[in-house]
Amino acid sequence: MSKESYLKGEEKLKAITIIKTGLGVRMSPREILQQLNKKGIEISERTYRRLKLEIYQSAGSTIVEIYKKQVGGTIFDELLSFEEMERRCWELYYDAKNPNEKFRAISQLRMISQDKMKILKNYTLSARNEKLDYTQLRDDLKEIDEEGDSTTSTS
Repeated sequence: MSKESYLKGEEKLKAITIIKTGLGVRMSPREILQQLNKKGIEISERTYRRLKLEIYQSAGSTIVEIYKKQVGGTIFDELLSFEEMERRCWELYYDAKNPNEKFRAISQLRMISQDKMKILKNYTLSARNEKLDYTQLRDDLKEIDEEGDSTTSTS
């Protein structure tokens, strides 16, 4: 029986995470296999190579694809959180009782704006000009909303 048969689900994800970390810190294959064994995941070198190939294939074929998958998705979330922080800073500014509190709120607002500009400067030009496809996001949000409705209606 192949050792691959029990590497499914959560255990496989755990193994892939360990392999990614090992590749990131430039461990040798032997060291990565030792790390897997320490975590209770015993796989052969052949399975290791198969999982490593799966990691490389899922990453993308170009640096831009890898960047879009790994970084691009989180940038949108970060921008939304910066927008929320800016709104909160303005609320603090208008609710402030004394000038020191207003100054702190404006200082925080300035730092948040600087962070947003850093994202813009570091994001690739081709990705900035690319049109976003919100249909998938909209479908995902509908699924989440439907799941939320089903759990609240049963409670």
